[in-house]
Amino acid sequence: MKIKHIALLISTALATSLSTYAAQEEDNNDETEIIEVRGVLSSLKEAQEIKKLSNNILDALVAEDIGKFPDANVAEALQRIPGVSVSRVHGEGQKVTVRGLTGDYNVTTLNGRKIASETVGRDFNYDLIASELIGGVQINKTQQAKLSEGGIGAIINIDTLKPLNIGSLVAGSLEGYYNERSEETSPQASFLISESFNDDTFGILFSMNHTESKTRFDSHSAQWGWGQWNMKDLLPNDGYTDETVRFPNWPNITVSTDDRKRTGGTFALQWRPSANLDINFDALYTKYEILSTGHMISLALFEGTNLDNIQEVTVGEDGLGNSITIGEPGNMDSPAIAELLEDQHPRESDTFQIGLNVNYIYDQFNFNFDVAYSEAEDASAEESWIVVRTAIDTLSMNWDNGEQVPDITFGDTVLDENTDYGAWYARLQGDKVKDKTGRFVFDGEYEPTDGIITQVLFGTGYNMQDKGKTFWSQKNASAFTSDDMSIINAPESEQFEINGNTMWGPLPASALSPSSFSNFMGNSGANLPSAWAGINVNGLFDYYRSLDNEAFEEYLVPRPSLEGGNTYGVKEETIHAYAEIIIEDEIVNMPYMLDLGVRYIKTDVSSWGYSQSPSNIAFDSEGKITDSHKQVGYVSFNGSYDKILPSANFKLSLTDKLVLRLALSQAMSRPPLTNLSPVTSISQDETTLQNFMYENDPGLEPYYADQFDTSIEWYYSDSGNLNFATFYKELHGFIIYEPTQQNIAGKSFEVTSPFNDDDNSSRIRGYELNWLQTFDDFLPASLAGFGVSANYTYNNSTSGQYDGDNNELPFKGLSEHQYNIVAFYENNGLMINLAYNYRSEYSLGTVWSPLMPSWGEAAIETLEVDEWGALDLSASYAMNDNVTLTFDANNILDPDFVQYIDGDKSFVDYISSWGSSYRAGVRIKF
Repeated sequence: MKIKHIALLISTALATSLSTYAAQEEDNNDETEIIEVRGVLSSLKEAQEIKKLSNNILDALVAEDIGKFPDANVAEALQRIPGVSVSRVHGEGQKVTVRGLTGDYNVTTLNGRKIASETVGRDFNYDLIASELIGGVQINKTQQAKLSEGGIGAIINIDTLKPLNIGSLVAGSLEGYYNERSEETSPQASFLISESFNDDTFGILFSMNHTESKTRFDSHSAQWGWGQWNMKDLLPNDGYTDETVRFPNWPNITVSTDDRKRTGGTFALQWRPSANLDINFDALYTKYEILSTGHMISLALFEGTNLDNIQEVTVGEDGLGNSITIGEPGNMDSPAIAELLEDQHPRESDTFQIGLNVNYIYDQFNFNFDVAYSEAEDASAEESWIVVRTAIDTLSMNWDNGEQVPDITFGDTVLDENTDYGAWYARLQGDKVKDKTGRFVFDGEYEPTDGIITQVLFGTGYNMQDKGKTFWSQKNASAFTSDDMSIINAPESEQFEINGNTMWGPLPASALSPSSFSNFMGNSGANLPSAWAGINVNGLFDYYRSLDNEAFEEYLVPRPSLEGGNTYGVKEETIHAYAEIIIEDEIVNMPYMLDLGVRYIKTDVSSWGYSQSPSNIAFDSEGKITDSHKQVGYVSFNGSYDKILPSANFKLSLTDKLVLRLALSQAMSRPPLTNLSPVTSISQDETTLQNFMYENDPGLEPYYADQFDTSIEWYYSDSGNLNFATFYKELHGFIIYEPTQQNIAGKSFEVTSPFNDDDNSSRIRGYELNWLQTFDDFLPASLAGFGVSANYTYNNSTSGQYDGDNNELPFKGLSEHQYNIVAFYENNGLMINLAYNYRSEYSLGTVWSPLMPSWGEAAIETLEVDEWGALDLSASYAMNDNVTLTFDANNILDPDFVQYIDGDKSFVDYISSWGSSYRAGVRIKF
């Protein structure tokens, strides 16, 4: 039966039942309060109890103790949940995928309220919130009418702590963090104080957390894809005809260092003057500063290299280059080109949320009022890509060495700070993002005294999200290269030649810094340079200013850019209303619960941006487009849509230990913000005079999914259970792009724009298996305390999207297999927790690789990530009721993170290694 028909039936059932009704939205559901839990087993049992009592299918995480979440990072803690996988940035978990659906398909709430995000899209960076600040997380995998809309994948709610549930408590921790690659130790500390007054009717809670870490990770990248060359172009005298070979265009090795500082805190006031009234005010603030710097050697195999200097090329049977040698030892008349790069990715994130909640019980009614406001900002903007160039007498690279990283050797040249380098490329650009969210919600719940309808819920409210992005960029990042020396007003004495190229330089010593690195990628078996110079960016820019300060200010200083459609904002205002009834009765002496609901939403969209306009298009007498179309002006858009989202959750207690669940619903996720900016871009191929136009559609509809879930849960003992769940989602309305021919300004244009594809669908389908078992009943008392928690997820999904050869593309970000195994021991104050997390390979979409020597043609190929598994250890020893010693080891196995092309694992596009990290310290509680 189609979901829209089910919506009619559910609506009819509700209409006959809602003479009086009330509700309580998910963020204030007291059944999910998670407070005094101590120890691994207690937290697992509490999480399972939350799952057992819930009306919908969900999973939960609970803090093992106040200020002690299962992992130091919330994202990495979430990966312990069945169906949840984590995306890492520089080795740290940041974003989550639920049942194959990435962050744009999930909604993250804090205490039930959507929290603002400093990302460009709709996803949320979970590394923002320190795990010490939260008490628990619920991952709602099936819909209820009272749940916020927008999460086809899941609604993920993060709970902070309430003072009257904590009582009188002072707790804190002090730890040292050590990364084996950086070989540096950094401080990490947290503090919490909670107190209640007036016979426990009023409470105050304050918590803070500060972490610092200095880490290092190493990588090798093909960079700009694998170009395809004709052998006759590389070795014209060796008799080749049509044979081809593929080489990376700019292969590089990089040592990256991260300097991270995160400071956050929560504040809560709670007043409960009677059993009927509960008033809560809560606030959260977090600031995360990261400076990630990559120190890179990049090898321009062909760009800037005279092809006559190529000495030798060998090709594997797969058509990939096995080796290449450029230049002759000691002969600087036929050199290869090498580059030093300084790659910086700063992050300056500030996020806060404040909220007020009033809950009042009157007779059989429970009324709930909630208002909240949140802001998030990333003010970093300036990602840098700074390049200087030099020549090396000989470059030899060998991919046929039995390693995934090639051998890289030079002749007599040493890339240290004493080598002559010339100015090249200096890109400074990035986004400043500011997001604002707010809400005003009224909910209620009515509990009849008799009959099979045990609860009637309703609610209405207003939600707003306003996100703006400003793109900062330069006028000309290549101003100080050899492209056009005349734009720099400096004497010729400041110029020199490298391989026939005139460049500004040699660079002064102040523009360079000595560097040395050991243990590259955990002592990779490849033959690689052990040291190379770094770039002192401030010193380099001082040199550029000394050449021509006015040119530096004009061309290299970033400013807000109104071109290219990269500066825009989208505001969405949503009014919602929902109704939900809960029916409880028995079927042949088996208790059941039926939760039927309908949620209605109406969203008004307003967007703004800076765009070219078709009205400015003009052509000259030769049919060439004039520059008038490049004029950019402010544009805006207003639109709206509404949706009805039905849901049904059924729970049947086959026995007092065996529970069967069925869930049927329709869910939606809003389209990417990048597609909602009102932007038009116009261009012309100067050779063919073919005209092109790209235009966004701010009126795009949300994606929607028909969903069917099942679960059978066997709670066979107080500390043992086995759960099996299946899920099926059929997604419609994906955004696709198809060009059409249109007549504009009297000429034919190929116009490409996004639209919702309702003719094709994607299918997410699979199952989850979850098991918790302790062994106290099987072991002697002397061995009591051992247990295991394990889960496995299988996902067999189809994207419904195809490449140019009509081959179905894999679903982006989805691993077919995923499992977690946690073995723990807890007894006599000693706790040991060993966790292994695995996910199979998954797709990152497509990558563009040029077909050389022309950049005009390219191969569009798939990009996959290899399977990955992590082993983590957590241990603690309670010396007494107040003092606990702690130790954590993360990424113990240190596996390589590998991306490869077109399903061929020997076709490596990127590989990195992060090293292991350790934390040790003490937790105190009074």
